[in-house]
Amino acid sequence: MDKIRFAVAGNGWRAMFFVRAALNLPEIFELTGVLCRSQEKAQAFEAAHGVKAFWELDAMLDTKPDFVVSCQTKAAMPGMTMELLRRGMPVLSETPLATDLDALTQMLRVQKETGTPLEMAEQYFLYPNHQARRALIAKGILGDVHSVWMSMMHDYHGISMLRAYLGEESGPVTIRARKLTTPIVHTGGRPGLVAGGEIENEYRVLAQFDFGGGRVGMHDFAGSQYHSAIRTNHLRILGTRGEIFDNEVRWVQPDGRLAKAELVYHHDEITGTLRAIDFDGQRVYENPFRWDVAMTEDDIAVCTVMTRFAAALKGGAMHYPYAFRDSYLSIKLTELANQDA
Repeated sequence: MDKIRFAVAGNGWRAMFFVRAALNLPEIFELTGVLCRSQEKAQAFEAAHGVKAFWELDAMLDTKPDFVVSCQTKAAMPGMTMELLRRGMPVLSETPLATDLDALTQMLRVQKETGTPLEMAEQYFLYPNHQARRALIAKGILGDVHSVWMSMMHDYHGISMLRAYLGEESGPVTIRARKLTTPIVHTGGRPGLVAGGEIENEYRVLAQFDFGGGRVGMHDFAGSQYHSAIRTNHLRILGTRGEIFDNEVRWVQPDGRLAKAELVYHHDEITGTLRAIDFDGQRVYENPFRWDVAMTEDDIAVCTVMTRFAAALKGGAMHYPYAFRDSYLSIKLTELANQDA
């Protein structure tokens, strides 16, 4: 199998997930280059990570990648993405495509004019734990799923997950949203946990999405949940025959008996990488990549995104056909929440 050759436009925190994919799985991915903002940054990146880095877009594109992962700041993302599209380079854009309607509309116009493939690197629905739950839904254990309450991720990611569990939609969506300010003790962030933090205010967004047909999604999230030691994530999926609450499943069996079981996770004893997930004695997810390198669920999902996008470029199904719709709904969610605040 030919390697998936890609480049990354950006060298920040999120870009490193794609760089790690190539470093962890060199038999699958080939990173042709990373675009940095200056020659100094490019040289430092090369020295730190052992990958080719550039400070000029033309030089990076001369490496002939199959596609470019656009990992810019939210403000710079639309400009970089549209420049790549105009050059005929397929783009896997980090989330979101854009944060305002004008930029999103312009990007859609450029994509249609050029015909260059563009998809969003939405990865949360491909986390192994979510793939396992979706496998249970596909088996019909819950019956018809009609409601999801989620407090796990923000904005466009949350919208993507509601769709993943409630099913595809293309019609009108009714959104109601509130933005609350609540106090919380600061316990850390991306760099790690801290002790003796001060009380600070955080914003919490509560939203209801009515997708029609009796399908309703509840979104409840504050940014602190990603890194706080005193805030946790939760998920509840309701169907006619059962429910999933986090990792616990309760359902009515075909013969009328009640049943309860949990998702069971199997990790590699040395690397800690997830190997598989079982439910009620059956395997519902198996990691398609290696276990002898340390990979989080996010790492596994990112690798899955890139393999799906590469397959789409060769004529397969689109990785995620809802990029513009998710970005639009996220913009509207933010507008409504800010109006309430």
